[in-house]
Amino acid sequence: MDIGHEFLHSLKDCIYMLPIMFITYVIIELIERKTSFATNGKFLSGKVAPVFGSLLGTVPQCGVSVMSAKLFDKGIIGLGTLLSVFIATSDEAFSILIASDKRLDLIPLLIIKLVLATLVGLMFNLILSKKKNFEGEVFEHDSVCAHCHDGVEEGKHAWVKMYVLVPLFHALQTFLYVFAVTFLFGIFFGEHGIIGEEKFAVYLSSVKYTESFITALIGLIPNCASSAIITGAYVSGGISFGSLVAGLISNAGVGLAVLFKNVKEIKRNLFILFTLYFIGAFTGLFITLVSGLF
Repeated sequence: MDIGHEFLHSLKDCIYMLPIMFITYVIIELIERKTSFATNGKFLSGKVAPVFGSLLGTVPQCGVSVMSAKLFDKGIIGLGTLLSVFIATSDEAFSILIASDKRLDLIPLLIIKLVLATLVGLMFNLILSKKKNFEGEVFEHDSVCAHCHDGVEEGKHAWVKMYVLVPLFHALQTFLYVFAVTFLFGIFFGEHGIIGEEKFAVYLSSVKYTESFITALIGLIPNCASSAIITGAYVSGGISFGSLVAGLISNAGVGLAVLFKNVKEIKRNLFILFTLYFIGAFTGLFITLVSGLF
């Protein structure tokens, strides 16, 4: 096969996504810096905290998941509230789907994650309701999202870094993930690929009931790359919608990495990890089974 041709074909398919991704990340940066919910955890306290956690978790930004992990580690919010945020979080999926020709699939994705996150959060908080009173914890934006804002300083031209360079870095990083996935899928499963479209279609039909267990496992990787790879595979036609949902439910962004920094609570952290995995995998399987009936 002509790898050069496949490279250019994949680049052509993906390049138009770049400006849309950049604009999306500029908006996300504005949301994170200009709203208090990304730095003040008060909304995560109270009986209906999972409802707010689910709603704000669906907003495409990393602050809420990182902050909720820190608040949970201090015993200020309940396990249900933490799970509601983690399940609702979509990380890089939002910008990739918005920039793709499957942008309308973002609507059912967000609805499923929102409803599931709320129900799971309320249920866990009802069973495990013990937590401390909110202590007015406020986090600086750059400390909450330190993993992607290193080097952003205050000053005369700080806005250039905040609203141009950081969004551009995010957009280029996500674009490279999607391009890499598209290129690899083209080499192996394209019309003239090593395996070919027909064999790939047969393969997908043979693994469609186990696929969600694989993507849910990938989703557990606490990095934006995992959600980008899963969503890129979906946009490229490599996985089903149910598998997409499975991977993005188990994916909690960097929040999961924040939890695992506390090595003294390894059993608790593993319980949360396995809970996310099984909720994601079986939700994806359920969606695949239901979609197969129609």
